[in-house]
Amino acid sequence: MKVQVIYSSLTGCTKKVADTIFHEIDVEHKTIHNLKDGIPVLDGDIILLGYWGISGNPNDEMKAFLQTINGKAVSIFCTLGYYADSVHARQTIEAGLDLVKEKNEIIGTFVCNGAVSQELIDGQGKGGVHPPTEQKEIRWEMIKNHPTSAECALAAERFSERIHLYKRCKELNIAFQSIL
Repeated sequence: MKVQVIYSSLTGCTKKVADTIFHEIDVEHKTIHNLKDGIPVLDGDIILLGYWGISGNPNDEMKAFLQTINGKAVSIFCTLGYYADSVHARQTIEAGLDLVKEKNEIIGTFVCNGAVSQELIDGQGKGGVHPPTEQKEIRWEMIKNHPTSAECALAAERFSERIHLYKRCKELNIAFQSIL
């Protein structure tokens, strides 16, 4: 069974999660690919897709790529500059799922905090859609070192378990039940 980890990263946060997943999943055949290096050939049995969230959606590059995936076992992970347990985080992961769930089996998801890019912070200045507030500035400072090694390890553990479950179901000829 081949696993492909494909990601898009702005600040390096999603890359950090993707790298940890790639190095910690226990599969013989695996590849990792950054979308900035072009569109990969989808030849994996399981595709783990990572993106950074913006305005409750996957970033544009990953959003376009998600729409091309068909007939795969898919897991989605994302990083965002907001709380991982928030409605906004759920909306951001759901937006990605909405692009793949009709044509693929969904085997897992993961959301974690990621540092907000300085470019996005600067773009939120006075007169912007989301002007900075003291609370936002505190949050930006608080999450500037995320994702943590614990968050990355949790993502790797989650996907390792889901890959194992999916693989065992296929070996035993048991229908895999999508998480949706």
